[in-house]
Amino acid sequence: MVPFVPPTATTPEYALVVFDAQGRELAEADGSVLSETVAERIAAENVTDVVLLCHGWLNDFSGAQVTYAAWLAAGRGLEWPGGAAPLIVAAHWPSIPGRGGEPPDVPAELHAHLADRTLLTALENAGTDVAEFLSFWSMRERAISLGATDAGLGRLLARIFAARPGVRVHLAGHSLGCVALSAALASAGAARGPHAATFFLAQAAESSWAFSASVPFFTGGGGRYRAVVADGLVDGALVATTSTHDLALNVLYRLGMEFILQRSYAAEASAAGRPARAAAIGADGLGFDPPVPTAHKLPPLRPGAAQFALAAGAQYTVDASAVIADHNDVAHAELARLFLAAVAAVP
Repeated sequence: MVPFVPPTATTPEYALVVFDAQGRELAEADGSVLSETVAERIAAENVTDVVLLCHGWLNDFSGAQVTYAAWLAAGRGLEWPGGAAPLIVAAHWPSIPGRGGEPPDVPAELHAHLADRTLLTALENAGTDVAEFLSFWSMRERAISLGATDAGLGRLLARIFAARPGVRVHLAGHSLGCVALSAALASAGAARGPHAATFFLAQAAESSWAFSASVPFFTGGGGRYRAVVADGLVDGALVATTSTHDLALNVLYRLGMEFILQRSYAAEASAAGRPARAAAIGADGLGFDPPVPTAHKLPPLRPGAAQFALAAGAQYTVDASAVIADHNDVAHAELARLFLAAVAAVP
């Protein structure tokens, strides 16, 4: 493993914290635990800002490094708001299923529909590969565990919060990495505890209703991570991108959620401007029921966009279809500038 990835001509140094398939942090070669080393560095160097990155689906260890290099290079030449550059911490989790058959952690509802062939028929009609579909959904379950486990991303975030009172932590995730970060924030934060400064969700593979106090037609309560907004766990701006070109979310996610939620939802009525019951944030944006006055839609993100007006404590959806060409296409200077605008909005 490479605990601190050295800087290059296009990227700054960053810490790479590695987790196993069960969401447990792996020790370094010398037996040390990198989350503790990061916390010690924050305290010793009086670090004011930390950026915590989390990749999404289909990244092995080397792939994660390529992904993070591309993200960081997209922000090359941009200045950090407020002066001193942040300490960058990136998480790697094995988001590619192992070989040897069907992943064991696919949701039980999907297993049942596979057995009666209704799901297989739907996948065939959608032109979707079964193995790809199961990979996506098994890795979703892994991302949830990564964020919530006591030895995983939630513990890393808690150690960063505790390292220095007042440290500003900026969360930025992609795809299923947004799920893991949401779980970690809900786990490590609290109504009266430490909050994230910024939360940036690039093509988030989680429910449009994840942060909602309730969910229309849902018979089981509110969104899984409703505390993020209800308890104000983000002091600055929460920003989520969408793209009509994201087939993973518009097909794999929506199809799976329709089968998972069949027994939990009443019949859905149409409502203009509201995400569907099975929508993903990265496809249809953030949904809130009841509506919250702090939720807004930004103008569509255009190539070359550089100026954004964001406010602390607000939630934003932005259509980035003109920039994001597919699910993994998130290494763009426009997104880096949008993220830094969210950072600048922190009170």
